[in-house]
Amino acid sequence: MNITDKLKQCMDENDIDLYGIADVELMNEKARPGRRPEDMFPSARAVIIIGVGLPDTFLRGWVRNGRSGKFYSTALLELDRRVLLVKRFLRQQGYHTFGGQSYGGGLFSTGVRFGDAAASCGMGYIGKSNALITPKYGPRINMIYLATDAPLEPTTPAGAETAAEDRSPADIDTVTEKGEASPDPNAAAVSGCGDCTACQKICMSGAILGDGFFHARQCEAMINARPNQQYYSEFVSRDCDLCLAVCPKGELNWRKEPGGPLKWEGTK
Repeated sequence: MNITDKLKQCMDENDIDLYGIADVELMNEKARPGRRPEDMFPSARAVIIIGVGLPDTFLRGWVRNGRSGKFYSTALLELDRRVLLVKRFLRQQGYHTFGGQSYGGGLFSTGVRFGDAAASCGMGYIGKSNALITPKYGPRINMIYLATDAPLEPTTPAGAETAAEDRSPADIDTVTEKGEASPDPNAAAVSGCGDCTACQKICMSGAILGDGFFHARQCEAMINARPNQQYYSEFVSRDCDLCLAVCPKGELNWRKEPGGPLKWEGTK
């Protein structure tokens, strides 16, 4: 059993249910100068992406501003636990690691989106909301990077090995779920989300265009406007996150519970 298989076995045995191994060359090419794995950890041979599902309590809108951070912190604590387990395992195998900070710095500020890196190694696809859509949790996740000098084999999207055989690592995110190489960077969003426009309808700022692009500043401006600050402070979390809550994707989706979901139509 090689080190890649041993690591996967370790993560599976420790209930780390969301992870992928990214090609370090992809990260070196896409990250901003000074924040590339080769800049901070020259001996890095792989980048591990570890994720955790967000608590349903927060996404149901059952918490008010000032308390939502508690539930995000719970997810981050679990994420830290998973990172420490992986670090310890690799250290015991004779390898070094770098990064894994949940609160910024290091690989957290590389300039490479977690979603894009995660999609490149088969953890999900980029949806119409520009969020990573995973099979188990949909877009309701947190993730972190961890670089290592262990010679790990990158994971790839299901069925993408053949289509990506003659392509560079930087192009792997344009391979569809069926393994068909496509020049359209939004192909995954279109094929994965289908006709669903739930996130686009619920977005009050109009930041979600529905084609895989997202205007982050427009979203931020809407949330930070004074009337909205007052509304969110009194009734729900100041961080909107409705696009995450309304997404029907994911096996563990509370909206699929018996008894029917809340009405998230977005237009009425």
